[in-house]
Amino acid sequence: MSILTDLQNGLEQGKMLAGAKADVVFDRVAQHNPIPDEESRNALVLGDNLAYMQGLLENGYEGRFRLIYIDPPFFTKSKFNATIDLKDRTGKNHKIKHLAYDDTFERSLECYVENMTARLILMRKLLAEDGLIWVHLDWHSAHYMKLIMDEVFGTKNFQNEIIWQYKSGGSGKRHFSRKHDTILVYSKTAYYHLNVPKEKSYNRGLKPYRFKGVKEYKDEYGWYTMVNMKDVWSIDMVGRTSAERNGYATQKPTELLRRIIEATTEEGDYCADFFCGSGTLPETAEALNRHWVGCDTEPLAISTTRKRLEALEGTYDYFRQRTGNKYGWFSVEVEDSVPLENGKNMYTCKVNQFRPEIDYGHIPLKDRDLAMKIGIEAPEQYIDHVMVDPDYDGTFRGRHLISETPSQFQFQSNGNYAIILVDVFGKEYFYDGRKEKR
Repeated sequence: MSILTDLQNGLEQGKMLAGAKADVVFDRVAQHNPIPDEESRNALVLGDNLAYMQGLLENGYEGRFRLIYIDPPFFTKSKFNATIDLKDRTGKNHKIKHLAYDDTFERSLECYVENMTARLILMRKLLAEDGLIWVHLDWHSAHYMKLIMDEVFGTKNFQNEIIWQYKSGGSGKRHFSRKHDTILVYSKTAYYHLNVPKEKSYNRGLKPYRFKGVKEYKDEYGWYTMVNMKDVWSIDMVGRTSAERNGYATQKPTELLRRIIEATTEEGDYCADFFCGSGTLPETAEALNRHWVGCDTEPLAISTTRKRLEALEGTYDYFRQRTGNKYGWFSVEVEDSVPLENGKNMYTCKVNQFRPEIDYGHIPLKDRDLAMKIGIEAPEQYIDHVMVDPDYDGTFRGRHLISETPSQFQFQSNGNYAIILVDVFGKEYFYDGRKEKR
């Protein structure tokens, strides 16, 4: 079958998929740092972005988002790992790799086009009339995606091809070193909002031109003028020594997302990333006072994003797709319970009888024995954070996320509490504290 046939079939099937109704429920699991008497307008979602976007459209979000940025699978036909830091019983540090996400799409171009077409059709509906969508790609799929975007958004609404140039990455003897990604920028209409930033343009010879009406400036390098920013951006990747680095595969730098968000939106506008990975857009949008939605199917991605947002004391609701999969199990020991004047108790708890449910098939063979040994001898090393609902009524609405010393923690409650423990792979384990009262 030819590439053109695969593309055409994928486009047609994607259109049908976008029009289907998804029978999927998303439960609100937690509300972090809530504003008093006000629901959060930010959402972090673990689940299928197709179903979640359909839900947004059914609940009045059509045309709400001024910016949609996505860093979708690149059709690399590869699997990507995240690096997890663990300590053994002696305190020695170890780095263990674990599958972060799978970009194989059954190695089928038709499947890739179908999936992306369906999602882009829904994104177009969610995009504001003056909004822009930025689709981040590389050489594997930029040419395919350009054809899909032309079909969904229209060739006349193609506004920019941004080249993100960087120094990091590999090289080869059979080709020039691949040191850039491509970001395709499309609008929904001809009336889109874009505040193009300025940048320095150094004069030839670094000397003043002295043209009439042209402002010139001088710095330590020489004379320059300020011009509209070009479509080639030189921004460093998140390197191994970067303070931003969180170990998640394909993490994008905050500076890149800051530039996109500031150029496309204003404070209070809605932004979305429906393939949010380790959460660079949610974190940056939160810091810039934009409302945001972040969605991903990988528990590890959502767990990593939660930690970044917690460092900012971010305000958001966490939603989890309802599935037939049950939570893992652990137990809690109450070390102390001190009565307070407000009628509640201050509980001091520690995690007890926790055995991480490790998917050894997602860990390289050379690390499996070590991962198993640490899981038996020092299982607390697998605890990433805990979420606490101090007023549990059968529906978990956690309001506290504890990431420092998560194996031992404190909270106030009247005794009706529940706890969700999240391990370093993003897997969730549930404990119902109400049984302590029985």
